[in-house]
Amino acid sequence: MSTDRDTVRSYDAVAAEYAGETAAMPEWVATEIDAFVTELGGSGRVLEIGSGGGRDALELEKRGISVRRTDISKGFVELLRESGFEADLLDPLTEDLADPQRPGTPYDGIWACACLIHVAREDFGTVLGRLAEATRPGGRLHASVREGDGEDVSTHGSAAAPRRYVETYWRESALRSALTDAGWIVSEVRRCIGKPDDRWLSVRARRA
Repeated sequence: MSTDRDTVRSYDAVAAEYAGETAAMPEWVATEIDAFVTELGGSGRVLEIGSGGGRDALELEKRGISVRRTDISKGFVELLRESGFEADLLDPLTEDLADPQRPGTPYDGIWACACLIHVAREDFGTVLGRLAEATRPGGRLHASVREGDGEDVSTHGSAAAPRRYVETYWRESALRSALTDAGWIVSEVRRCIGKPDDRWLSVRARRA
């Protein structure tokens, strides 16, 4: 994705630390996983965008879903491989999304939790469209973005190990329009709260 390179470098530098910080499953994400698996009928092959430390993939697999783990951050991909998982370095804006394990077969779903916040607004529709093209008709999508206006730079870490993340915020009406234009039928957009004042728009949709 046209993710700011400092954002990618920040994740690369602290992949293991970040994975530890996000190992606990937020209640709202667990709810979305349950709904996603139910919509898939308890089986299927899913492309995960932004696998990070691998928390969500493990939960999906426990429920019978086959997951292709991918991330734009080399640090996360290496971390997953060191933990014994197959994982691919993948930029969903520019690179081939086809499943190397199932050539010519589209995915049954896309899981993109809390990662598309780093896609620039002008590229968001392109990414959604490419994800739709990689998914079978009727296939399912979970995507979550932060609710708000404009863009911001989130800074964390320390002077010795700074983290800088560029984030794009969305309002529901614009988000629904982008999804529809990209070939998704939106069934629900839920408002979820993570940490205090950490507000998310969580999308449940299917491939048109």
